[in-house]
Amino acid sequence: MAGTLVCATIYLIVSAIPLFTLPQAELAASSAPFAVLLDRFLGDGWGRVLAVFVVVSGIGALNGWTLLLGELTRTLAAHGVIPRALATLNARQAPARALLATAVLASAMVLMNYSKSLVQGFTFLTLVSSAATLPLYFLSALALVVLARRGERPAPDLVVLGLVGAAYAAFATVGLGREPFVWGLALAAAGLPLWLLTRRPRASAKPAQ
Repeated sequence: MAGTLVCATIYLIVSAIPLFTLPQAELAASSAPFAVLLDRFLGDGWGRVLAVFVVVSGIGALNGWTLLLGELTRTLAAHGVIPRALATLNARQAPARALLATAVLASAMVLMNYSKSLVQGFTFLTLVSSAATLPLYFLSALALVVLARRGERPAPDLVVLGLVGAAYAAFATVGLGREPFVWGLALAAAGLPLWLLTRRPRASAKPAQ
């Protein structure tokens, strides 16, 4: 929780810098406000230096998320939520099939937005991803309230945090707009038949006599 709050504070402070230092009209028309900010206060060319660091950071984040998605897909397959074939490891103990499947799906999402600019495509994918994950945050926040009411987590603060978190998730879902919300529902609906196909009845295990 402390790490999350620290990261959120840093993001808010950094995001507020161009809001308070650049004219609103210029900020609204710019696709790279931090590059404009550095060019204005440090001199021409500094925005390109920042762009280099952004590219390096983006490549590192892409590698990390690619590996994370592959491991997540492998774990889901190992638990029988999606086809178990995706849990297979190659000779180097890497989830090759899971990595390939996630790469294909991600590439398909990018190709679906080929007619848009890079910024528009990235924004659209970000909104769709947020729309697909916000219901999970909403239900997780409500779970805090349920646990508190059951007495399993008696701290009264959990009720407040759960209600605030659920309200924010609902507010953010409405704020995303209709198109990302519909796409998020479509992604969830696309995974439902796969889950039903791979689900197997689990007999309750009996202790050995």
